[in-house]
Amino acid sequence: MRTAGMRPAKESILNQADAKMAQGSSVENWSQWDLLKLNSFSFGITGFILAMDTVVLPVIVLTVAPDEFKNTYLAILGISGLIMAAMVQPTIGRISDRTQSAFGRRVPFIISGAVFSAIGLVGIRLAPNFGVLFAVWIFIQANVNIAYGPGLALIRDCVPLNRIGMASSMKIMSDAAGGAVMIAVTGALIGNTGSLDWEWISLGILAFLMILAISITSVQVSRRELKAPSDSQRTDIQSSFRSVMSGQLSLFLISRLIMITAIASFQTYGLFFLRDSVGLDNPAEALGRMTLVIAGALAIGVHISGWVSDRVGRKPVVVVGAIGAALSTLWMLTADDSTQVLIIASVIGASIGVLLSANWALANELAEQGQAGLHMGVVNLATIGGAAIAKMLGPGIDALNRIPGRADDFGYQVLIAGAAALFVIGALMLMPLNKTERESVPKDTGSPPA
Repeated sequence: MRTAGMRPAKESILNQADAKMAQGSSVENWSQWDLLKLNSFSFGITGFILAMDTVVLPVIVLTVAPDEFKNTYLAILGISGLIMAAMVQPTIGRISDRTQSAFGRRVPFIISGAVFSAIGLVGIRLAPNFGVLFAVWIFIQANVNIAYGPGLALIRDCVPLNRIGMASSMKIMSDAAGGAVMIAVTGALIGNTGSLDWEWISLGILAFLMILAISITSVQVSRRELKAPSDSQRTDIQSSFRSVMSGQLSLFLISRLIMITAIASFQTYGLFFLRDSVGLDNPAEALGRMTLVIAGALAIGVHISGWVSDRVGRKPVVVVGAIGAALSTLWMLTADDSTQVLIIASVIGASIGVLLSANWALANELAEQGQAGLHMGVVNLATIGGAAIAKMLGPGIDALNRIPGRADDFGYQVLIAGAAALFVIGALMLMPLNKTERESVPKDTGSPPA
């Protein structure tokens, strides 16, 4: 009788803890500046990986691989990175869900992963052959995903639902800004010659920017945890794939996989499309300008999307972004000079910004309190899967381009039309998704952490 009598009391205590977790962040007024600091880690880690993939690894591969196999070796490194991300992020996210420390559940992983990734850059620079380069890259990928996986849970851990849209916007903007800054800096320096070793300097700058960015986030989160550790640390939570997966999440994952495939397809084959289909004389220069235009338009779209989705909901904003992305992608088929490409690219960028921001907010909204690490790791599997699928489309494009009686760019036409269709299909798959109401959305009060 005594044991049975205590069970309701225990359940009541757990329910109160759940309520406190749900409301703890809601009493804080998260300004845009605070949300930007919370997502600073994404600037550092995303920028680091994009700069490594886009600039550093191609340069290093040329020093350890035969010229005729450089693309093959580079592809091996790229695919291995995606595999490591798929393996590490959900696993380390689940571990972080059940971790207790004075600095919170996520910060120890973010700091250790970033520091060891930075140390791994020494091996990248000194690698005498491809085998060593591959091993070092696996080490870096493991550690950078140890940092990134738990970091993805910070929005759901800390931010109330009525600010998740804007928080997600800041996350997407941090991704884009980190990639743009680190790629630009590394690309400008790593090829320089002279008395200085510009490869060491480039890698040092990458490490510094990543550590600086994750430090800003770590301070922001640690101050909050030291102030109210009971709000976000629980050891009684069941964090498992079975507890996280649901019919709604499965539908969301398929939808996100489809739309990320559409986005990544043009990113992967855009240069060849501009050269072979549009017929530009300098497709690399045009792609560079197009990337800048897309980044600027994306930033505007992301900011507007976050504000709107916090007021009207996530699904309507995702649908609007997807339809805009589909129509503007089809519009690209009519481009025949660089000016038209840039105009269309601005519309594509804004539409994709709207889509990505609201979609990421929806991903956070679907997460249960206390399981955000594993949940966001599983969500990011759809991102990784979409990027991987896009990288596998190359042989199909080449085969379609060689069909007798068809235009030489028929493969690109199918790619563009297919991407537009995927945007629409992905948006339609979200329609049966029910609105989440896991916590009330009170008015923001109080002061945010510094």
